[in-house]
Amino acid sequence: MATYYARKNKLGDIISYGIQIKIKDNFGKTRFKSTTWDNPDNLTGKRLEKALHSFGESWEREIRNGNFHELSQATFKQVADIWLKTRKHNMSESYYCRAVECISKLNDFFGNKKFVDLKAYNIQQFFIYLNEFQYKTSKAKLKANKMEEFDNIAKQYGIRKAGNEGDISRPTLYYARLGNLINLDSAKILCKKFNLELNDYFDKITVSKHYRKESMMKYKRILSTIFNYAISIELVHTNYASSAYLKGVIGGEKSRDIQVLTNEEYDSLLGILETHDIFDTIPIYLMTMLGIRTCEVCGLEWQDIDLENRIISIRRNRLYVNGFGIVRKDLKTKYSRRDLYICDELLDKLLAFKEKYETLKKGDKSFSKSGAIFCNEKGDPMFPHHLNNVLKRYLHEANCKEVSCHKIRHSWITKLISNGIPVNVVSKMAGHATTDITLKIYTHYAKDIDNSKEVLEKIFSKKAYI
Repeated sequence: MATYYARKNKLGDIISYGIQIKIKDNFGKTRFKSTTWDNPDNLTGKRLEKALHSFGESWEREIRNGNFHELSQATFKQVADIWLKTRKHNMSESYYCRAVECISKLNDFFGNKKFVDLKAYNIQQFFIYLNEFQYKTSKAKLKANKMEEFDNIAKQYGIRKAGNEGDISRPTLYYARLGNLINLDSAKILCKKFNLELNDYFDKITVSKHYRKESMMKYKRILSTIFNYAISIELVHTNYASSAYLKGVIGGEKSRDIQVLTNEEYDSLLGILETHDIFDTIPIYLMTMLGIRTCEVCGLEWQDIDLENRIISIRRNRLYVNGFGIVRKDLKTKYSRRDLYICDELLDKLLAFKEKYETLKKGDKSFSKSGAIFCNEKGDPMFPHHLNNVLKRYLHEANCKEVSCHKIRHSWITKLISNGIPVNVVSKMAGHATTDITLKIYTHYAKDIDNSKEVLEKIFSKKAYI
């Protein structure tokens, strides 16, 4: 006969119900089995009592008949939490934060449903819901009648000083002064820095957006991994979050086609960089001349740069993880670990940067010992997302199309391929695991290297046979 008891929080509110039975195992020893019922429909009175006992009797019957799995009555939330705790030690900080965020939303949809009862239809309905869902993000815009006053306050405080303090980027301040939309949190930081009232200077604007395809896939991957865990512990036999069940179901706004800079735009960008302080432009030079990833630029330190032998070694990443701050970590794969040649032009830039870096270091006893190349004038590593803001400003000045830092990498790889560098060499320089990755993504962007007509004419011309 099962025993029922209420579980309460510190305030005395009932949060769930415990059910316990006593059985004898195969060796004749007395064992206790227990489970939890969360009252998913928030029932009260007689209906609550009836539903609780119905659940308890069904659960007890399964155990006594031998058809029992420890988690057979567990909800999705319980199984997801167990998976998270079990796998946490093998997760990166960024993956763990992403998993927690996804599970929170998944719990809103079917967190109290029994995991074993989840079928393909339930999972499909979740993604149909996401297809139609619009999330809201808060933005801020400087009031038109406050633009001149705000601009004077910012200049009086010091534009460079504000950017070097690390909590806000100069491009963000630049766009705020122009009256463009910025994140509400950034507006709050600016107002606190300048001792201003947010409501006096900024209008709060709520923007509604649909999820992009990649955001939808984030939920799909986490959900599929949880199902695979449930299969591994023999709780279920089928992964209903696999592509076989979700083909054509997941929508989302598709990312725009990969855009790359033309040769003219590339040259224009490099020309604009020449007109700016090397301390600000060095990370952009590194990306445009070496094609390294944003997190790799942020991870570069002086110990990785051999100016004498003209070699830059890619050995680590730096990235921002919500809740953890700026994290210094190992490269994602062994193929990302590589040594790159420093060309004459980049060598000149690095020497000029090193001269200014050493001057700042000597003049400031509190100068950071991080050794980070992408840093502020105190030597502290800069937030990785600042790179896109910095690049955006230079692209605008150079009259180039707006592309992200990663699109600069696309541009660099395309430029190498289009200039005849063998794909296997480009693949190694880019840190790709195989040449297939390089071929799949980039070769169709280098249409100008399709010289098949010239090659065929040359090989099979009549003169070749004489």
